[in-house]
Amino acid sequence: MQSILDTLWGLILGLLGVVVAGVAIIEVMARSVLSGLGIQGTSQTVLLFLLLGGLIVASFRIFGRLFAVLLAAAFCVYFLHVVFGFLSGAFIPVQTPAGTTDI
Repeated sequence: MQSILDTLWGLILGLLGVVVAGVAIIEVMARSVLSGLGIQGTSQTVLLFLLLGGLIVASFRIFGRLFAVLLAAAFCVYFLHVVFGFLSGAFIPVQTPAGTTDI
């Protein structure tokens, strides 16, 4: 059960990494194009900020459902892990100042 949860979290973080890398590549390309056009300073920053907003909206429109499905699956697996762990009588050792106790 834990390996399924770890796999789902790995997929979510991997997909997030791909989105962030794509945004960074587009930002560097846009910065070089704006510099080539002679746009510098604050106006370049404002244009790049608007581009970033558009890229965020586009990435959620493209990947939003996949993120939602992966998160829902991860939370379902975690819920099942908690419920079946509780029903099976599995105890989690916790370190306390008085010593180790089971929850």
